[in-house]
Amino acid sequence: MADWNLDYINQAGALAQLPKKSNGRIDWGPLRVAHLDTGYTEHPAFAFDAQGKSPIVLTDLGKDFLNPRRRSARDPLTGPGFMPPGHGTRSGSAMCADGAGFTGVGPGLPLIPCRVTELSLITGNVARAIGRALDHVTENNLAPVVNISLGCPVVPDRAMGEALDRAYAKGIIVVCAAGQLIDQVTYPAKHRRAIGVAGIQRRGKKHFIYYKYARYGRIDVWAPADPIRRANVMAEEPDEQFGDGTTYAAVHVSAAACLWLRRHGAQITQRYGKTWRRVEAFRVALAKGGQTLRFKSPETNRALALDCNKLLRTALPDPAVLIEEMDLAGDDLV
Repeated sequence: MADWNLDYINQAGALAQLPKKSNGRIDWGPLRVAHLDTGYTEHPAFAFDAQGKSPIVLTDLGKDFLNPRRRSARDPLTGPGFMPPGHGTRSGSAMCADGAGFTGVGPGLPLIPCRVTELSLITGNVARAIGRALDHVTENNLAPVVNISLGCPVVPDRAMGEALDRAYAKGIIVVCAAGQLIDQVTYPAKHRRAIGVAGIQRRGKKHFIYYKYARYGRIDVWAPADPIRRANVMAEEPDEQFGDGTTYAAVHVSAAACLWLRRHGAQITQRYGKTWRRVEAFRVALAKGGQTLRFKSPETNRALALDCNKLLRTALPDPAVLIEEMDLAGDDLV
């Protein structure tokens, strides 16, 4: 039950297709994921050593975009008080952890921490910080995948949307949580150029939609959201702690995007380059390699859940069939 999510997405079959190091761990090569969240803490799930260095959390590449006066992306574990601090560590552990007996979806996947918020909600300041972080990743070619397990329930932000447009044009896969505070998919997941992720929950031996929305057209895929084993930041204990929310659904898909990129590497670059085609090829592969849910979206009459093994075994789509998404995120203001 503890790691039902990894079984559900067929993680083992996917990991078996990736190259390994001599010690048996996954060889991720130059691949990285940028995690736009509250930053990092030196949690044992990330294999930090006594000098504060981790083979997983790339602290030297991290940056605080919420408070530019702070150079480090380290999470001070502060916040407004109505939500527990450490959201970046909790979500990041479910995505990349490989230490102290704790395994994320992509064990050992190098993570660039980008501190953009103190909690999981997007306010005006946070949206601008997300825009700056997206541009930083895009302009410096830091990572081909960006995870945003955050949401803006009411309105989007033009600067954040324009930064997403620039990332899309460069072929950066931006994966976003659909949210669960209101009955609408939240921004930036609502932008068509992002990969929008909704959640699945497990109760007993059955699986259900985690949260229902008034409309489903902006959701690309469903992934495990509840209960998800993750790091317990405050007690610094890596196991037997569980979280829930589309936060965790998103990190499953971000890790899956990195699995896909690592599996097909040079072929993806050759076929699609660092252009929007890489994003749309992943979107198509998600659909073709997904597992069908009994729940059906009213808009599409179907709903697909993440299956990492099938995703990696799905043939790469012909570039000629890919369609550029012309709905600019920067203009999506409703």
